[in-house]
Amino acid sequence: MILVLGGTLEGREIADALANENHDVLLTVVSGYGAGMIPHDSPVELLVGRLDAGEMARLITDRDIRLVVDATHPYARVITETAWKTANGMGIPYIRYERPPVLTEKPDDRIYVAGSYEQAAELAAELGETIFLTIGSKNIEPFVRTGREYSRKVVARVLPDPKILEHCLAIGLAPKDIIAVQGPFSYEMNLAMFREYKADVLVTKDSGRTGGTDAKLKAARQIDIPAVVIERPGYRGMPVTDKIQEVVSQANRIKEQCNRGSK
Repeated sequence: MILVLGGTLEGREIADALANENHDVLLTVVSGYGAGMIPHDSPVELLVGRLDAGEMARLITDRDIRLVVDATHPYARVITETAWKTANGMGIPYIRYERPPVLTEKPDDRIYVAGSYEQAAELAAELGETIFLTIGSKNIEPFVRTGREYSRKVVARVLPDPKILEHCLAIGLAPKDIIAVQGPFSYEMNLAMFREYKADVLVTKDSGRTGGTDAKLKAARQIDIPAVVIERPGYRGMPVTDKIQEVVSQANRIKEQCNRGSK
């Protein structure tokens, strides 16, 4: 069986592609919200919930996992490092699919790259009065805290999940400053939202074209507001590809090796 760590569009596409090649696939997502994105007639088995190192190791053993495919979000550092270390330690092949970034060259003078969420919060507070966040929900708190210090307004666009909304309210975001909606969004929709909320600065991640980063930056550029982009985590030593077919090819090679070994 192949373990696909998902939660992304590409994770679903990889799981389907593997199933179409007659592989047994176990696809993981973190939440019920993510599970709801999987079609009911999907040919893959679905597992919902977070996995720590111990749970992942037991899963690999119990389900006879032959390959770990990490198709999580480019910024999902914890699960990626856990998966790589666990698979490597158990001698299980691992491959990470990572969508190409949007920022491949030196950014222009209206794009600022931050190495951490805390640095991004400081930069954003210096650049504008109204900070528009499109970074997910986990790392909003530094912006709320810094916003208070600098008397800045913080607007956060997050998924419409009850737990996420509770978290946003608990850390001090006002209901009127929470946009609960599922993306990614077109250039036109981003432009409308930035204008509606009178954004002075955009804060985002380089989640690739799939994540709508290009459309966000284009909209910010159109209304001449700066953008703070949090740089991707750096993963060293692990095999990474941005081609789904390469993942499928590796799975096929492993299957062939296993078939030859069983004869």
